[in-house]
Amino acid sequence: MKLKLAAAAALAATVATQVFAQSSVTLYGIIDTAIQYANTSGKTTAREDSSAVAPSRWGLIGQEDLGSGYAAVFRLEDGFNSNTGAIAGNGALFNREAWVGIKGPFGQIQLGNNYTPLFTTYVSYSQGELNTLGWGNAANNYVFIPVARTANSIRFVSSPVAGFTLRGLYARGTNGASGMPGSLGDTLSAGLNFKVGKFSADADYLQQRFAATATITPETGVQTGKYYVFGASYDFGFVKPAVLYQIHRNSADINAAISSAYASPDHDFYEVNALIPNVAGGTLLVSFGQYLLKSNGSGDSTSYAVRYDFHLSKSTGVYAGVSEVRNRSDASFSISDAAGPGIPVSAGKNITSVITGIIHMF
Repeated sequence: MKLKLAAAAALAATVATQVFAQSSVTLYGIIDTAIQYANTSGKTTAREDSSAVAPSRWGLIGQEDLGSGYAAVFRLEDGFNSNTGAIAGNGALFNREAWVGIKGPFGQIQLGNNYTPLFTTYVSYSQGELNTLGWGNAANNYVFIPVARTANSIRFVSSPVAGFTLRGLYARGTNGASGMPGSLGDTLSAGLNFKVGKFSADADYLQQRFAATATITPETGVQTGKYYVFGASYDFGFVKPAVLYQIHRNSADINAAISSAYASPDHDFYEVNALIPNVAGGTLLVSFGQYLLKSNGSGDSTSYAVRYDFHLSKSTGVYAGVSEVRNRSDASFSISDAAGPGIPVSAGKNITSVITGIIHMF
């Protein structure tokens, strides 16, 4: 009898926990692998690529109902190389996202390793049926990675009001790490999205503290770079055009991007693209864009691409594309994968690439 009562009590406790907590955890992921042939400086490279169109990754996302319309939420996401199985990026286990937060009628707030409002705009207007900001997008070739994702950050996204959504972020950069200037990498950003019907537009601002040299000590002086990003799109049904424009200023003494110093030269870049559905059962992405270095026109670059995406099922797709980046004498941009820089290109040299790949989502 005592055993039966104990079992009943345990079952009741389990049911009560499930009813009141209403928690859930979901495992998800993407595996993207491609074959790429590229020619630059008269040399042909053939290789297998991971994360061409979308970053190969796996993650956990969860939430617990707190009642009255509030919930605790979290996400842990790890990028990996599908060719080798190695952890991607900086080698951290959850190198893409790692945050915990609260969502409710006000919106959502998250603390940890977060994407900036700029990144949200990048992926919103660099289009593709199978990807977000991947191979073939001009913007993907020119984006400076330290302004896309920030550790030690607080991110806020409001609930929509009359079509407007506000996004904000503050990050403590290197977070006072030993051997670093106290404010290096500190980031403040805000963005405003407006959606009505099939029209969407975004405007974003970000400022980030950077060092002018790659050699950094606690005494190294830091400055503030300022980014302005604008995007817009309209879905006509038979075609969805989009435009993305970025302006970066206040770093006139920087001649080359230095990720470890959060440094990027003054520049503009833009992408104009179109997503054309129902092309032989798939979707065609056409992209054109340019990077314009303010201090030196010889640092300019132009990107062209066409990519075809085709769903084999709800979870599996294939793609093929051709892209070219044409660099002026001081530029060395490549055709970047979704997870980072592509095949290295010497200054003043162009690159032409053909790619075909498969992507599976779970």
